[in-house]
This record gives sequence, structure tokens and C-alpha cells, in this order.
Amino acid sequence: MSEHPQPQSPRETEPLPTTVKPALRFLLFLAGVVGFIALSAYAVDRMIYG
Repeated sequence: MSEHPQPQSPRETEPLPTTVKPALRFLLFLAGVVGFIALSAYAVDRMIYG
């Protein structure tokens, strides 16, 4: 139990983007999807209940 495992060599990873524009575009896309679902639910609710 006194043996320490050897640290693994670090894996190659993709570098982080230098700007936040891709993340903001993705969040804007998600907000659009949520808005579309909300508007669709509102429209269906109006069609059913008047």
C-alpha cells in the first residue's frame, strides 16, 4: 500500500479558444431554442384554451 502510482503522461488536448465568441454564439443558440419552445407552447395553449 505504500506504492505510489506513476503519474500518467498528459494527454494532448485541444487548446481553448482565444475569444468568447463561440461560447456566446452557443448560448444565443440555446436561448433561441428555449424561446422557440416557449412560443410554441404558448401558441398551443392558446389554440386549446382559447
